[in-house]
Amino acid sequence: MVLRRRLLGEEDLRLDVLFLRRGILEGMVRRGALPTTPWPGALDPPAITLFHFQWLSQERVRIRHWEESRLFPRAREQAPLVLEICHALTALLPRAWWDPALFRCALRALRRLETGDPPQEVALFFRLEALEALGHSPLLLLPQGVMEKVRQSQELAPPEKFVLSEVTGKIWRETLETHSKERRSPWESSQKGDQ
Repeated sequence: MVLRRRLLGEEDLRLDVLFLRRGILEGMVRRGALPTTPWPGALDPPAITLFHFQWLSQERVRIRHWEESRLFPRAREQAPLVLEICHALTALLPRAWWDPALFRCALRALRRLETGDPPQEVALFFRLEALEALGHSPLLLLPQGVMEKVRQSQELAPPEKFVLSEVTGKIWRETLETHSKERRSPWESSQKGDQ
């Protein structure tokens, strides 16, 4: 817990708790099944084991005091998108629990909802960022028309050629710059800090 607090920071840890209570656990109950597919077209996620479910159930006691959290009020109005983000993180178990890059992706997505960015754009770029954070090609989740252009040109077009708005073009560039600086494993960063 101390290591995770140091890696994620206090704000991201609160977001972790909010996800568990509002999204993953309630989503399991409401849907009557464990979420195993984060989004259409993504890489096949690992199966969620009984251990993961038991661990999540135990967390309900520890995080009960966050039930009435006022964090991200506007984002919570976009319940389907927030739930999708939660399911994506759940489906990436066990890595999602210790990889701070994934939680930063989710945090940025909620902040964009807070500032009024269109939910469709927020969802698209959360998916791209999450794949990029995991070291996969973001081309997997680009719109079909963009995929065709990429195949024809054999290179990724500049953001202005395919994003939905100027705002998301800026997000795309910031995403690539950010993740190019965050390639080290959090365990490596922690070990170097402890030396």
